[in-house]
Amino acid sequence: MAEPLGRRFWSVWAGSSASYLAEGLLIGALPVLAASLTLDARLISLTDVFQQGGWLLLGLASGVVADRVPRLRIMWIANVLRAVVATVFTAVVASGNATMPALFLLGFLLGLAAPFFDNASGSVLPELVGQEQFLRANSLTQTALVLSGNMVGPMLGTVMYVLWPASPFAFAAVAFATGAIITFAVARRDPGTPAHTGDASVLELLKEGLVALVRDRPLLTLAAATGVINFAVTGAVAVMVLYVLQLMALPESVYGVVIAAFAGGALLGAVLSGRLTKALGERTIVQLCLGGFGLSLVVLGAFPQVGIAFAAVAFMGVFSMVWNITVNTYRQRVTPPALLGRVTSVYRMVSFIAMPLGALVAGLLTHASGLQWTYAAGGLLLLITAAASIPALRSMPNLRSGAEARSGDGDDLQATSPTPGS
Repeated sequence: MAEPLGRRFWSVWAGSSASYLAEGLLIGALPVLAASLTLDARLISLTDVFQQGGWLLLGLASGVVADRVPRLRIMWIANVLRAVVATVFTAVVASGNATMPALFLLGFLLGLAAPFFDNASGSVLPELVGQEQFLRANSLTQTALVLSGNMVGPMLGTVMYVLWPASPFAFAAVAFATGAIITFAVARRDPGTPAHTGDASVLELLKEGLVALVRDRPLLTLAAATGVINFAVTGAVAVMVLYVLQLMALPESVYGVVIAAFAGGALLGAVLSGRLTKALGERTIVQLCLGGFGLSLVVLGAFPQVGIAFAAVAFMGVFSMVWNITVNTYRQRVTPPALLGRVTSVYRMVSFIAMPLGALVAGLLTHASGLQWTYAAGGLLLLITAAASIPALRSMPNLRSGAEARSGDGDDLQATSPTPGS
């Protein structure tokens, strides 16, 4: 029987789930709001560009903060800031003053807080559970992210927007505040201690994370591959509202249902992840996911029929969940806690820097060549990446279960540097 994860984990899980719900509401509502103001794919894609801009400016710094400040404190403060911005969003939309520049500005402000929350929440797990529970805890965390952030949130966001445009932003503010209150309550009882308490400068601390990334070939390959995935998939999502409206000829409220199809596939991936890892091994899983992402995007570009498109989006959800659980567990298992925040931030900086670029390129390519070419090009890029990664990932241990990770051949677990996942 599995050892209980404990009240502290479940409390943080609940607070994070509320935060994911807020993010999901915005994922559903912002593109629809943008599409109500303009049908220019370039401008709509810029909404994502500005939201991801926070990673470009503060991604590395947030990793240093995550290792030098108690991580639970970072999480609740970031959510307080996001609750304030979402409240301003509500007022702007309710007053009828929403414009594209206002969307860009408010999205950018939300994006500034995001890397602090993401790096802290991605690094706090070793403080909450033992290493033997990482796979289960990651699966539960990713399931919460999918249910709240990719299924319930976007569906509610689009439906609520149709009923009253300001309502999803108001509910997002409440959800961010709820997450902050729950996490604050946990941190007040036991805030945790900074993982790194030395006197090293910020640059020295960042250098440690960067060196760990560059020296480990599987680590660097996974970061680069995640960057390509984020480039292609973020681009696809940035113009997905136009895919729904123009290629599938469906109403704007269906956009949230498409996102929910992704989430449904991700839930299936959460169920299957442990079994697949045990049967095939970590290295094989990440290679299959890369190829699966590419094929799904090619299908979306070639066959924009409703049934086929929904199936392709669902399969992308499966691959996304299995990828995240596998590489997150891998990263947390081999990374020393004192380095986890910085390694996570450097890894994500390398991989997430592609997100605003992908959204921008998708908008430009869609404007120039059409939606179908955008999806086909993204899929082809991912297939090439999958093939190129095969030799580079040969030195990645192909562990087949959490038990092997703890008690298997010691040579498989050797790591000279931390190896983050996603």
